[in-house]
Amino acid sequence: MQGRLTRRQVLRGSVVAAGAAALAACGATPTPQVVEKVVTSVVEKEVTKIVEGTPQVVKETVVVKETVVVPQEAATAQPAAEKPVSLDYWYIWGGDGGKAMEQVSAEFSKNNPGVTMHPLSVGGSILDKTIAAYAAGAPPAIVDLILCAPLAARGALVPIDDFIAASSTFKTDNYFDAQWDGTKWAGRKWGIPANEGLGWLGLFWNEQLVQGANLDAKNPPKTYDDLFTWSQAITKMNGSKIDILGYAPAGMISYPDCSSVVTGVRYFDGENLKYHITDDAFVEILNKEKKFYDAYGAQNLADFQNSFAGQPVADPVNAGKTGLWTNGSWGPGSLTLNAVKGMTWGVDFMVDATGKGEKPFFAGTHTLMLLKGPNAQVGWKFLEYSATDAYNKMVYDTCGFIMGTKSFLASLNTANMYKGLDFFVNGLSKGTRVWGLAPDPNWYTCLWAWIDAFQAVGFGKTTPQEAAANLQKQVEDELNKLLGR
Repeated sequence: MQGRLTRRQVLRGSVVAAGAAALAACGATPTPQVVEKVVTSVVEKEVTKIVEGTPQVVKETVVVKETVVVPQEAATAQPAAEKPVSLDYWYIWGGDGGKAMEQVSAEFSKNNPGVTMHPLSVGGSILDKTIAAYAAGAPPAIVDLILCAPLAARGALVPIDDFIAASSTFKTDNYFDAQWDGTKWAGRKWGIPANEGLGWLGLFWNEQLVQGANLDAKNPPKTYDDLFTWSQAITKMNGSKIDILGYAPAGMISYPDCSSVVTGVRYFDGENLKYHITDDAFVEILNKEKKFYDAYGAQNLADFQNSFAGQPVADPVNAGKTGLWTNGSWGPGSLTLNAVKGMTWGVDFMVDATGKGEKPFFAGTHTLMLLKGPNAQVGWKFLEYSATDAYNKMVYDTCGFIMGTKSFLASLNTANMYKGLDFFVNGLSKGTRVWGLAPDPNWYTCLWAWIDAFQAVGFGKTTPQEAAANLQKQVEDELNKLLGR
């Protein structure tokens, strides 16, 4: 495990000691009356705790309220002058997303004199860079990642439960329950949902291709059997060459959390710190997706996808050559900007692999979190700001990111949005099986290995059982190493 930083003061106390002031009247110096006053301040304390689900006993810094009795005159003394604070803020996005982060950072600095935000687009290697910066003793104050567990499990974060409890403005119930899943580790919250806060899983279809195959778009597929039937009806082959692809396999289903909500089995148990990747449900979904590779011919599918490279529209979905595919809340905007002229689309819940008729929805979101350091209290103020409708409107107006707070979603006019985006705005409340990110400290490792497993199975390089077993062993070994067990 990464070494933990020594205990540091994070929050200022509300009392500054001062000497008693002498009162002069008619040449006399009366004795001042000292009145005791109870003062509550918020401080950090180092405690010893057992990490749930592990044999570890660790030292951890926690934020607590502390009540002391002080003289009235000391309590009313003038506070020391505030020192300027500089906050480094790291995130993944460039382009318009990066511009949005720069704008909210500038607005926060303007409204908090003495605080200077330093926003920085770090790119896709943000996790590795943040871990390296923490190990070197120079982490950013605030970071945006998809979930908290990879940093929390390595001792790099400040827990925020007590910040939330002490806040007069932050409301946990303004978020959907599933959005909190990605903030958790070892029974605590280590960040808040932020920035990109809608779903990562919807079943899209090309309306022209569906109509051409005499299918009813008002009754989209509900099971994998339905999905295969629709795919067969839409697919058009020219010998071994695919002219029109019925359903693009894998896609978002090759994300472990999306497979989890579709199968109804969580791939990672955060309470007991166990993976369930070898569960029959995951072996079966690998089989179900492989059925599409087999129907097209895996190499034919690869040739179809590769044939669009260098073309004016380089993606088969945007080119109008794919009937059904999975994507997230960014899909409607991407299609509006990039699809061929005249193409329209619909989107609904992905099929339920359990056959129970559920409406699976994955509440994928990014999270803002505080790295250990001397300015966590000021950093928390930025996290509070990110929960406001004003912050989220600025981000939405700049780059189109939609944060899924209940209040901000209620303020949106879905009639003016990209076609299909209303599905994702409503999915958090209309889905019947709505899950969030697994609190998996090896989430990023599992993500890329899961994607590779779907491809290996699809191309017949391994069996679903072997792929699941290999992936299970890989992430179990990494978790055991991380936890020292």
